[in-house]
Amino acid sequence: MKWQEKVRIVLYVWWLDIKSIPGKIKRRIWNKHILLRWHKLYIRKDEFHHSLNIDGAAMLEMNEQERERYLADIVRRREIAHQRDLTKC
Repeated sequence: MKWQEKVRIVLYVWWLDIKSIPGKIKRRIWNKHILLRWHKLYIRKDEFHHSLNIDGAAMLEMNEQERERYLADIVRRREIAHQRDLTKC
């Protein structure tokens, strides 16, 4: 492989990485911070509410410790919603 082709490949990979920056910024700000905090404001009475679903886009931007806390919080909120759902009947 000629050096020009190698440079072209490196530049293409670099371009793909730069192209994805707006998506990373959106996931980091909107999904990881704003949306998760909004869903924590009020625990729903329905355990199948969409706010209790796992947000994969937010998990992409989290480190291991944040993921563990996030999943523990989801489980806690689902349990509370489940108990509220049982008492509603």
